[in-house]
Amino acid sequence: MEKKQFVEKITELLEKNKKKKFAQSVELCINFKEIQMEKPEYKLKLDVVLPKGRGKKINIGVFADSDTAIQAKTLTEYVLGKEDIQEYAKSKRKMRTYAGKCNKFIAQPDLMAVIGKTWGIVLGPRAKMPQPIPPKAPIEPIMNRLKNTVSVISKKLPTVHAAIGTENMSADDLAENAMAIMNAIGRQITADKLKSVYVKTTMGEPVKIELE
Repeated sequence: MEKKQFVEKITELLEKNKKKKFAQSVELCINFKEIQMEKPEYKLKLDVVLPKGRGKKINIGVFADSDTAIQAKTLTEYVLGKEDIQEYAKSKRKMRTYAGKCNKFIAQPDLMAVIGKTWGIVLGPRAKMPQPIPPKAPIEPIMNRLKNTVSVISKKLPTVHAAIGTENMSADDLAENAMAIMNAIGRQITADKLKSVYVKTTMGEPVKIELE
């Protein structure tokens, strides 16, 4: 599949899309054939960096102490140290509220155990368990990468969905993001196993991408 196919169909999608009071997400929907997604060779668990970004604000939460926490507080308002982690853990409601404000989390490696014991029950089901930060690594590049990363995860059905941006982005940028996801999937599942590919907005009708 070529980028121009996506540009053409995403342009069509955006032109007929009815504007809402919020910026709708644009999603890539991929259906497969003749495969069982639960088999190891087909099971998808990919993190794909979108070259043109997500097109919306992404909040990164940080679990850190000392110098890492000081660095983090210049980049995000969502920073919790060990004492804060344990204090929030006294209330599942507080943890859920906090988790809902952040799209992803990172953490000092030495805090991962306490986070797992206290916050795991909240972050685990939301697929928001934190990514460990390499010791002494600058966290700004890590956070910037995470802000532009989407997860492509398959379940039992032979289909996956992944956000490629928002309706406020250009068709060209959305197409480039779509190609990044298609290429990542293509390294694991060959093109002959594709049944159909669509793009759609949150509340709009899907537009089919023609397979070659």
